[in-house]
Amino acid sequence: MDFVTIADVKVPVLPHSNKFPVFPSSLVETDSVKQTLQKILYPMLEGIPVLLVGDAGVGKNALIYYINSLRKQPTLRFSFNEDTLPEDLIGSYRILLDGKGFTWSNGPLTNALSEGLSFVADEMNLCAPNIIKRFSSVYESTYLDLLEGSGERVNGKTGFWFIGTQNPSEGFEGRKPLPFDITKHFAVVYVDPYSPDEMFYILKKLYPMLAEDVLKQIIRISLESEARIKSGEIGKGDLEKYHFNLRTLQKYCNRLVLFGAKDKTVAAREALYLFEEPFRKKEDKAKQRELIESEFGGGIKVVPTKGYVQGSTIFWNDKEIKTWDEKKTISLLSTYPTPEPILHFLDQVFTAIQAKENILVEYREDQDPQEFLPLFTELTGIELESVMLSKGMHTSDVVGALKPTEEGNIESVTWVDGPLTRSIRKGHIILISGLESAGAELVEKMNMLTDDARSLTLPPESGEYLPIQLTEKSIVFGMKSFRASKSVTSISRAFRNRFTPILFPELEDVKVLEEILEFYLPEGVLPRSLARFHLKAKELAEKRTIGSANLMPYRFGIANLLKWKNHIYRYNQTDVKDIAIRGGKIYYTNQIADPKERKELERLLEGFLSGVEVVSTLFEEIEEKKKRLPLNQD
Repeated sequence: MDFVTIADVKVPVLPHSNKFPVFPSSLVETDSVKQTLQKILYPMLEGIPVLLVGDAGVGKNALIYYINSLRKQPTLRFSFNEDTLPEDLIGSYRILLDGKGFTWSNGPLTNALSEGLSFVADEMNLCAPNIIKRFSSVYESTYLDLLEGSGERVNGKTGFWFIGTQNPSEGFEGRKPLPFDITKHFAVVYVDPYSPDEMFYILKKLYPMLAEDVLKQIIRISLESEARIKSGEIGKGDLEKYHFNLRTLQKYCNRLVLFGAKDKTVAAREALYLFEEPFRKKEDKAKQRELIESEFGGGIKVVPTKGYVQGSTIFWNDKEIKTWDEKKTISLLSTYPTPEPILHFLDQVFTAIQAKENILVEYREDQDPQEFLPLFTELTGIELESVMLSKGMHTSDVVGALKPTEEGNIESVTWVDGPLTRSIRKGHIILISGLESAGAELVEKMNMLTDDARSLTLPPESGEYLPIQLTEKSIVFGMKSFRASKSVTSISRAFRNRFTPILFPELEDVKVLEEILEFYLPEGVLPRSLARFHLKAKELAEKRTIGSANLMPYRFGIANLLKWKNHIYRYNQTDVKDIAIRGGKIYYTNQIADPKERKELERLLEGFLSGVEVVSTLFEEIEEKKKRLPLNQD
């Protein structure tokens, strides 16, 4: 028998089937990592299941991948959630495609037992304890009775190892402590966060091309930012669960390697993008900028954004991103207005795309980026697949399920991919919306998809035992609105930490709004009047000058303004003023419940549009503007 030494522990290398993957790992053995590995390895050698507990980003799964990569042992990992059922792990019967019989498909736990593999129960405390107890014989005595199938007993083959991972219940959505009658069968190992010295040692090992002073600077920024969050100095009013750790630091280092390891401007810019930009409140941003500037020695120069498309490549400042449909990319860039806030937003998106990061676009409810969605999700020319989540949905709704064939015969069924599975197979851009409303039962199912594994395990009825992998060109976008109150659910900081958060800009400056409107409308009084009335209506609604009797204030967002513009486009006639007033009523005043308030807002609308001449050349100018745009905007 062959052996390998891991953290000074001699571990056997066992024979295994080659049909399951062995995940690579770049874990660096520091002193604390070595100690944690020993805490894991000795119970493993004794055949005792291990439960790893620790904060997001401390490397719980990385530890297992590291051990198994050295001993060449495949790992089957299943992301638990509140929707997990025993058959997801154990297996189930499915009808043959010809409808003339049934076949049994093993679940990942059954496969791990019968093949002698490692099984990782990821985020185990998201699952109800009564579900976990269905396979208690596995972690108690290393066997499983297939009650859902033939009833036979599957004994764990030599090499089988059961590992659970979980975040602490404190500070993580949907987590509850596992009862003692479950945990007593495990060797529970708490995985400590890395010390500053260990962070430096790890980063230096992984990124030897980066200067030591740069690594020390960003570690200090990360630690101070995390300390400020925990003390409530920043992020408190946001109601979001911010978190900075080694994963954030690795993102930063990857970006420096991509965009300029020795360029101080790049080093400062990426620090701002990762440690200042995610915060909503201006005072939080100011504190973070001050921290970053103090580390980098003064004010940080803002470089104007420049971009063009050539040779199937998007050149955007110092970024170069392949486009799979050059004509579509050029068309999108020509179809949407790009004032400075949008350019700054796009620069952050392109940075994350080139660095192959998952992107979380966050926005205020009245600043929904829906109107600009294709501009940042489809610029690479790859087809977009939307996965819309909501409360009450089941995992099968997005992953897939067995369904009757087109003939409708109940005895003939086939596996039908859900939108998430379909998009992975086809290599599409994946846009996951409704993250804030879906709850942990759906969101946490995507853990493997959004971390280093970049894969999704399908249920047994799919007939596929190997996880399906994201392609190189796939990008995962998440979209969520800001949390408005503590009673509103949000994503956990564990899930957030797998994404790069980018805030969609708040388009509220009158000059910016005029620039957006002047992209579609002739410059002058009309776009100026529309922008100013929009901001006035927003101000009155926010101050409750209108809607004071309502439980909820009126909301007027960028969507109202652009739909108003579209109305003028669609019904453009010689009397542009009347069309504009009608559009303003449709998208602003008609929703006002109080007749007096509605009348007053209509009076303001007519006042703001009083400068638009009743009969003018504006009609012809709008028609000419429409002809010059690449796509018809009506």
